Amino acid sequence: PVGQAGPKSGGVVYTRWGRKSCPAGAELLYEGITGGSRWDSSGGGANYVCLPIVPQYLSTNEPTWYSRMYGTKYEHVNDIFPGKDNHNAPCAVCYTSTKSVKLMIPAKTRCPSSWTTEYKGYLMTNYYGYKSNKVYECVDENPESIDGSGADVQTAAQICFTRSTCNGLPCPPYVSNRAITCVVCTK
Repeated sequence: PVGQAGPKSGGVVYTRWGRKSCPAGAELLYEGITGGSRWDSSGGGANYVCLPIVPQYLSTNEPTWYSRMYGTKYEHVNDIFPGKDNHNAPCAVCYTSTKSVKLMIPAKTRCPSSWTTEYKGYLMTNYYGYKSNKVYECVDENPESIDGSGADVQTAAQICFTRSTCNGLPCPPYVSNRAITCVVCTK
């Protein structure tokens, strides 16, 4: 019927890693805790997930065969994120109705000219010497922590900076052992 607003269509949902809120112009769907498989596990998921602060369960039964979900801590980050080492990483799931595409560009801090910058930061993943591979995520350049975290807990997922090498990457323009940046763009 004429004059009635229909349901929203389109838009894009993305996770802002390392922050509890969304950038200006994006709606917060939920604030969360970054979760993942333990740093030294040979099983479990390869991706980080943004777990809601308050979970909902369907069953009280404990599964016989299972994977484990852990909180994710910033690991060896004080050189770039002072005071954040061993703190658990928050996340925010964001929605913008005016955009339809999200793009994360590694090794860049600016979006293409016709795109909107949602946030910029550092390309992070699990430490290279550990068994458990994780996907690369763009963590905000001004990270926050989960309240009450900060102890060096060994049973956790970890998120570390990614350093460039000159093995297969042209140096220059790449610089050996420099923390790789990233930017999240929408259009």
